[in-house]
Amino acid sequence: MATTSSNVEMEKLETESSAPSHLAPDVTSSNDRGDLPPTTAPVNGASTAASAKQSKSHQRKADDDEIIPIHDWIYHLMFGLYSVYFRIGKWEIHGQENVPPTGPVIIAPNHVSLLDPPLVGAATPRLVTTMGKVELFEKKTLGIKVLGFVIQHMGTFPVRRGTPDRRAIRRAQQVLKDGGALVIFPEGTRTRTGQLGPAELGMAMIAHMTQTPIVPVYLKNTDGCFSPMHPGFRLVKAEVFYGKPLLFEEEFQQRANRATLQSMTDQVMGAIAQMRDASNYPPQIKR
Repeated sequence: MATTSSNVEMEKLETESSAPSHLAPDVTSSNDRGDLPPTTAPVNGASTAASAKQSKSHQRKADDDEIIPIHDWIYHLMFGLYSVYFRIGKWEIHGQENVPPTGPVIIAPNHVSLLDPPLVGAATPRLVTTMGKVELFEKKTLGIKVLGFVIQHMGTFPVRRGTPDRRAIRRAQQVLKDGGALVIFPEGTRTRTGQLGPAELGMAMIAHMTQTPIVPVYLKNTDGCFSPMHPGFRLVKAEVFYGKPLLFEEEFQQRANRATLQSMTDQVMGAIAQMRDASNYPPQIKR
């Protein structure tokens, strides 16, 4: 899975004026250029009715204009099957109450395994949409893009890494505008060591553009299956830790320059690291 950030895009952000807008003009450029549509209000100002509707089933853009539903029977079937797998492994979920039940939110987990996206989808107490690397959609089995078809119906849309993918950013904006929960892996790819890797700024950029809170998530033990360290299949005892939402009230009043986005990113990764460290402590024995 991936984010949508690049040095070029960040350099553009830094050149913008310090106007008190929460959107950088070059990122949400005019419709005349065919780039991202301008946002006239923060996403988390969406109506309660819209949020309630999206808590059941929100939508994504299939292409530039068409809107189609994503959460269908394939979504529920696949995440149901993954839930069975994780339950057999005696998975544990902590802090689900930290996930807002309605309204726009970005879910930001660490990433070490191909199991991570389905684990987050199965554990999160609401429907989610995930950004996934475009290579997953292009991979063919017997000449058919089976994986792309399945993950699309599991609420995943493609993003081209290493470039400002405006279509992916536009889709991310739409999910949040519709009051949905968007999963973005801040590291942008699986780490090769199982440790936390350096994070990209794309997650923070999207959060700042839409003024959306971020829930940090720590995934534990998924490195034992479908990871660079353990590429094969086996049963794992997965644990999911949801941190408290980061609201970024001060940052949202600042320019979306590199310093601001880096600060937001560091706070997210710091929260994930804290949950990692806390999960490794032995439980205290009451005397």
